[in-house]
Amino acid sequence: MIQRVQSLYMVLLAIINFLLIILIDSDPASSLSESYFGQFRFYINEYFFFEIISLLFVINIFLFKKMKVQLNILRFIVVALVFGLINLFDERPLLDSFKDPGLYYFIISLILIFMTFKSIKKDQAIINSSHRLR
Repeated sequence: MIQRVQSLYMVLLAIINFLLIILIDSDPASSLSESYFGQFRFYINEYFFFEIISLLFVINIFLFKKMKVQLNILRFIVVALVFGLINLFDERPLLDSFKDPGLYYFIISLILIFMTFKSIKKDQAIINSSHRLR
């Protein structure tokens, strides 16, 4: 389970999300109105965006035998992150959105998710080729 590359990517994503949760809840400076996390704090607290995504990553790590379910959960997470990214650029000047650290979170998360997709697809190809040999 942990020796698989995609599991390591998902562990890294879960750690990033849990750190983000801790930083948002413990840092009073993050409630500034010019910060992404401060401006949309209502949405973050109300809908538990980071908590749900972190929980989905942790659940996804333990579904290593069900690759189709893993891919579906990752697709749901990508859609949620795209909506979060759209929310980042909504009602703000474009230059302020590019300076926001929330943008880097979304970019890093999406890159790691696509690397996870690629690794799961490789595993599926290896399994399918071994089934053909039998």
